[in-house]
Amino acid sequence: MTWLLILLQTMTAPATPRLDLASLEAQTLTRHPAIRRAEADVEAARQRAAQMGAWPNPVIGGSTEELRPRQSPSGFFGGFVQQTIPLGGKLAASRALGDREVAVAQAALTAARQQVLTGVRERYYAVLIAEERLVVTAHLSELATESAGIAKQLLNIGMADRPDVLTSEAEAAMASTELAAAHTSRQAAWQQLAAAAADAALTPQPLASKISDALPLFNRDVMLAQVLADNGALQEAAGMAASARTAIDIEKRATRPDLFLRADAGRTREYSGGRPIGPQYGVEAGLSIPLFNRNRAGIASATSRALGADAMVDEVRLDLTARFADVFAQYDSARALASTYRTDVLPRVQQAYDLQLAKYRDMAVAYPTVLQAQRTLFEMTAQYLDAMDRAWTAASALRTALAVR
Repeated sequence: MTWLLILLQTMTAPATPRLDLASLEAQTLTRHPAIRRAEADVEAARQRAAQMGAWPNPVIGGSTEELRPRQSPSGFFGGFVQQTIPLGGKLAASRALGDREVAVAQAALTAARQQVLTGVRERYYAVLIAEERLVVTAHLSELATESAGIAKQLLNIGMADRPDVLTSEAEAAMASTELAAAHTSRQAAWQQLAAAAADAALTPQPLASKISDALPLFNRDVMLAQVLADNGALQEAAGMAASARTAIDIEKRATRPDLFLRADAGRTREYSGGRPIGPQYGVEAGLSIPLFNRNRAGIASATSRALGADAMVDEVRLDLTARFADVFAQYDSARALASTYRTDVLPRVQQAYDLQLAKYRDMAVAYPTVLQAQRTLFEMTAQYLDAMDRAWTAASALRTALAVR
């Protein structure tokens, strides 16, 4: 059975309980520590926002004046309540800043989810590639062993040379070593997937996806617009810029007058017309005057921070655009290359190897010709899997808005 038929059989095996990428992603989002940490940051930002814009606490106290002995009672004793009322929209501006900080934390959560999903998808497709490499390497090892056996048979009947047998045995030994390496790579790929999915109990099992699944077709302009719209890091930078602009407003409002109210109540010990005066009440009001402190430095500092935050947004956007160009080019070229290998190259090199091997059995060609065809088949197969690996890795990055921080 040819390599191509074996690969197609693995791609179209009957449906059994398999590890589905969508289910794995959903489970990862509920347990990954990076997600939990980002969710905790969002909740902390919500609680801070609820606190921001709260009214200042009132001041309650007591007072006494001119207390004298009982023989000539006089003086005043009582209490007061004092409240500061912020004016100029200070509380509303503080609440707006709190809302901005919540938006920044939510954008950071989006970025964390994108990074986690990208890691899971990349490792999932890496496992797919490792599984396929193992299948292919096992078949190629069988081919090398078969060639070595044929060489021995022909040597026994005097139709082959000893150097051909030695060369075929060396190739079989190398193929066996590569098969062992493929087993090791498969194990490592599964361990990396378990780490990416935050599931230490994840073990090798059948996968629902296939390496032959149709790669998506992306429109460059549409995909770039989607990446710029959905990228969590860019949203986070934009939210920080909005917070910085809100901070300017807070600094400007800081010197606007506040209203101070004070209410007094008490009792005097003095007499008037032979009768005690009794309770007394009073109200005081005042305004703070921004005479000496106009907060010019605070406003200038907040303005500079806002300019820096706006520049950060532009920097992240440029970085995303540059990375998108690189990843999209990698994806487009790898997808085209993989398609060419699958439809044109691999069937031909497999057929060429089968023909050369048949001719060698009939002593129509020398063994080096068979060896060259075998090596070509090995190399083309490895290059095909490399192209599929690059294509799926790039597709995963594009689908998760590149997940760049």
